[in-house]
Amino acid sequence: MTKTVKQLVDEANQEIETITAAQAVEEMSKPDVVLVDLRDIRELQREGKVSDAFHMPRGMVEFWVDPESPYHKPIFSSGKRIIFYCNKGWRSALSGRAAKDVGLKNFCHVDGGFGALKLAEAPVVAVSDKKKEKLLGLDEISELLPYIVKPENVARYDNGVVLIGDRSRYPFTKVPHQCNSVESVAQAIENMVTQGSGPWMAASYAMVMAANETEGMGENEITAHMEAAKLRLISTRPTNTALSTRLNSTSKVISSALESGKSLTGCLLEWVETMVGDVYRDYAKRARVLAELIEDGDGILTNCFAETSFILGISMASKQGKDIHVYTPETRPYLQGARLTAPSIQELGVKVTLITDNMPAHLMSLGKINKYITAADLITLDGHVVNKVGTFQNALAAQYHGIPYFPIAWGVDENSRSKEDINIEIRDPGEIRQCMGQATTLDSIEAFYPAFDITPPELVAGVIGIDGVLSAYNLKGAQL
Repeated sequence: MTKTVKQLVDEANQEIETITAAQAVEEMSKPDVVLVDLRDIRELQREGKVSDAFHMPRGMVEFWVDPESPYHKPIFSSGKRIIFYCNKGWRSALSGRAAKDVGLKNFCHVDGGFGALKLAEAPVVAVSDKKKEKLLGLDEISELLPYIVKPENVARYDNGVVLIGDRSRYPFTKVPHQCNSVESVAQAIENMVTQGSGPWMAASYAMVMAANETEGMGENEITAHMEAAKLRLISTRPTNTALSTRLNSTSKVISSALESGKSLTGCLLEWVETMVGDVYRDYAKRARVLAELIEDGDGILTNCFAETSFILGISMASKQGKDIHVYTPETRPYLQGARLTAPSIQELGVKVTLITDNMPAHLMSLGKINKYITAADLITLDGHVVNKVGTFQNALAAQYHGIPYFPIAWGVDENSRSKEDINIEIRDPGEIRQCMGQATTLDSIEAFYPAFDITPPELVAGVIGIDGVLSAYNLKGAQL
């Protein structure tokens, strides 16, 4: 029987102890009492928190409280009295009930939450905004990255052609794939010469190349030419909407260039290079969040090639002296895990182990995995995560073993509000009747190849964005 949120909160309040804000203020001066703030990091940065309160994201309650969890925080087994609070008392009631279910005994929550605590004159302190910390420059970011995700090796524009880092031949060769037309870029994307951040970068530079072809055209002809190029490029990868989101932004650049009489090629090239710098700086912000999340000794499972934020986060955590072991499935049929992820992690000097796609649950059962972290080709506003097929089944296994799953966002697509807005790319089934060009079965065998799957928000411990680790249920208005 379906229940409302209010019913769930009312039931939780009947099972756990509730105290007033005045009582909490009185108790917090005692050495054996700890206040735990359950609010989103953006709320803390905007409004502050009670002095000395311990921050715990709502999605980590069970993982941090359960003494059997690999993520257990000692504060919850210290014997101290825990006082949970949120904004108004609803999240803290539900969190208290969840904490009780995994064995926490000496705790309560505050009726009225942070608002009531402020009225009761609880001491409040500001929380620093990580976004305002010194940002790394593009050169500094590049220094921390392995060859394959340095921006110049992903895609670049050079004398009228687009050069794409050929990931289909990596790590055995490092020769760029040269494209002389928009169509050749589109085909390179469709043929998996590049993946992840590669398609939107290559497609953006292809728009520069398209602009270079408009010399001598009238304004209407230019507009039609550029629109046709954009639509062809967007059609190459329908699921990851980073490509379409960014290419749709070219319309304003094109209009502005035509109105001002400036060089369309020059304006688009400047726009792309500015965007690449901005995107890489956002990668670095997410990487910092990831590096803070990683603990010394962590075994980390990933899937496919989790791209720049993941690789950069691993690099930062390693530079902090953390001992990390990454496990990467090979990722059939193109073997991105074997060819891209494993060599990239090895290049960082971090321990990496290659496994087959059907091994993750077994490794979890052996206690080798502490966190499951992937990229996300798309995260809807209601928290559904779209990523390389196989991500969902690993998330199910992670939940069974009490292992948190953290997808890394690339940004926000306001048009992807729910699961119904997702367009899963179905690729040629012939691609999985072979592996790296070698036939693995008969051509007469029926096959099916969806490139992505969908992981529901209930399997997500938190989404890694530029603001921090956010609840998958609280993404509207977030800067991911």
